[in-house]
Amino acid sequence: QLDFQIDDRTTWTAGLRVEQRDADYRDTGGLDLDPSDTMVGGQISVRRDLDDARSGYLSLSRGYKAGGFNLGLSVPESRREYDPEYLWNLEAGLKGRFLDDRLNLNLSVFYAERDDMQVQTSFQVDPEDPLTFVFFTDNAASGTNMGVEADWSLAISESWSTYGSVGLLDTEFNDLETPERRLDGREQAHAPGYQFHLGGAYRNGPWVAQAELSGRDGFFFSDGHDRKSEAYQLLHLRLGYETPRWQVYAWARNVLDEDYATRGFFFALEPPDFPVREYVQKGDPRHLGITARFQFGG
Repeated sequence: QLDFQIDDRTTWTAGLRVEQRDADYRDTGGLDLDPSDTMVGGQISVRRDLDDARSGYLSLSRGYKAGGFNLGLSVPESRREYDPEYLWNLEAGLKGRFLDDRLNLNLSVFYAERDDMQVQTSFQVDPEDPLTFVFFTDNAASGTNMGVEADWSLAISESWSTYGSVGLLDTEFNDLETPERRLDGREQAHAPGYQFHLGGAYRNGPWVAQAELSGRDGFFFSDGHDRKSEAYQLLHLRLGYETPRWQVYAWARNVLDEDYATRGFFFALEPPDFPVREYVQKGDPRHLGITARFQFGG
């Protein structure tokens, strides 16, 4: 990586990364795999200090994710190995302090092109035999991601403060063919259209109280089926007493005991008729607890 100081307020950065990855795999089932990948990535960016408290940047980068192979007797031979994924990302942003340094703000917008993108998919080879249900990694031809992200912290007064983050995301497959269908134009899995985390804190001497609300939009569970999660919001609370040597907090997570799904599957499992059904993995229910910390020495 090289950094060049163009003038007192402008810095140009260039970086390059080359990686060679080899793997050798053999087993008693007759698999003999030896993928080899040479991957090249890097970045070019420009940062400009607008004043002593604010700066902007623009960057173009290329990243990668190594290829590999899928194990399992039910994986089709045509999908046994998968290629590296490459990502071109164009990003611009603003960072700085505002409102007499009471507000810290980071804002960015990005557009990304994914080539040979790696996707997690699944299917059941024999509809009447759940033992033939298989997960594997495959390559889609390409996909696009674009979005906006922001995070901030604001000191309202000596006692009150607020903080948070918001992300908006739009994704789609440009070309993806699974063993059962094509998914051109569909949103990518586990890519909610929005996510947010909002919090507020009150401090009075050693006493501190916090409330946080987080949420996310519904998203596709998998690229192998069309089942989606529901949008949800979670409320968390914390009350604490702090000294330089010790702290005690009473806390509650998911206070409203929201029922929400984090993963989902769609396949035949239950005999004798083996109907194709949705199965979901739920997120944590309401949790209550007390945490204590004590610092020895010093």
